[in-house]
Amino acid sequence: MLGMASIKQHMRNPHESFVPLIAALLVCLAALLIVTLRSEVHEPSTSNLVRKLLWKNASTRPPFLIFLTVAGWAWVVRVCRGSALNLEFVLGGAVQRPSATLQAALLLLVLLLVGHLVHIIASETPGLQWRPWLVCNIALHALFALLGVMPLQRLCPEARFSLMRTLAESVVAPFAPVTFWHVIVADYLTSMAKAMSDLQLTSCIASRIFTGGAAGGVYVRSTELWNAYHESCADTYGNAVMLALPFWWRLMQCLKVYSQTREQKNLWNALKYSTAFPLVYAGYLRRHAPSRQHDHFFIAAAIVQSCFTFVWDVLMDWGLPQRASSSAASPAPCCGYVMREPLLVTRRKSVYLLLCVNNLLLRFAWTLSVFGGLPGRGAGMFFFETIEVFRRTVWAVFRIEWEVVVKVYNSSPETKQLTASDGETGDEMQPLDAFRKDIDD
Repeated sequence: MLGMASIKQHMRNPHESFVPLIAALLVCLAALLIVTLRSEVHEPSTSNLVRKLLWKNASTRPPFLIFLTVAGWAWVVRVCRGSALNLEFVLGGAVQRPSATLQAALLLLVLLLVGHLVHIIASETPGLQWRPWLVCNIALHALFALLGVMPLQRLCPEARFSLMRTLAESVVAPFAPVTFWHVIVADYLTSMAKAMSDLQLTSCIASRIFTGGAAGGVYVRSTELWNAYHESCADTYGNAVMLALPFWWRLMQCLKVYSQTREQKNLWNALKYSTAFPLVYAGYLRRHAPSRQHDHFFIAAAIVQSCFTFVWDVLMDWGLPQRASSSAASPAPCCGYVMREPLLVTRRKSVYLLLCVNNLLLRFAWTLSVFGGLPGRGAGMFFFETIEVFRRTVWAVFRIEWEVVVKVYNSSPETKQLTASDGETGDEMQPLDAFRKDIDD
């Protein structure tokens, strides 16, 4: 689904499996529209349907974000293949076809729509007290988790088990190996931190609804109970811990690598992930005890974290700056630096400049919420979580590109010949400058 696997070759057209999935997707969408527009219980509008499918509350968002992440990884692999990046070499094994990953994403989307169709149809039945909306949303979470570990041959079990194993090893990073694939997976987890806090919030509110939802035998709608319990469940250490966990796992990976290599850049990388903890704590204080002082603390922590991560993306994860060479004919340098060579995804430097600008804007998107541009719940939270998945997807392409540059273009001539992708020639390979030694030393 999201990762490497020993992919069995077959002669079947990979596009054949898209037809039933797309047909099922269209049928589900049509059925959802018909049921919603003819509803006698809920507001009959497409906007209300979209809200229920995507962002109504924390129980709705995680499954859709998983679909976006899987579909995004299919795009990452496709772009890397189109750019002749040697994925197998840098990721350490065979990589699943993007078409197979996209099929898995479409299947998840179909299951998501079916789950919502069940709860909308069930909600039209008067007198039901098993809370179809909440039960179906929780069932979707459980179903997506089961699909990750079930030995279903049609769902590429090698790839799914590889991903599950990598996820488990990332959680226990100090006691497990840390490869580039582990780093990619763990960084994706940091982008899903909000989704993890959504899972904690869902479990907290759902447990209270099912254990105390009926007061004095009077049935209360799930939406009303959700709103009643939301603040008390969001204002907990458990929610803050779930938000911080992915960054802790990534921090442990950095320290693990440092213990093996003694390269100081891993300590700087660990410090980068550590900047997330003051931000999480500041967010907890803002909810627990709102005040102007806590708002200032949150803004300061967010600025430090966003600036640190943005600079690290450009300098270390993408390796874009390079010291200008006085002997080489190159464009006028900026502060002694030019854009590094080679550029593998595209030769257009404007794309990389746009990449940096886009990354900067998305890193500071939180300002929309702090300064009143978007609400922090519902559609607002869905917006922030979605653009973070988008940012991480784009980040992954250029992070893989830089890993190819380091491991292939900076390697010995013998290694270059063995590991370069088809279409690459030794004449095009140029040694990179030692710009990053300042951090390594």
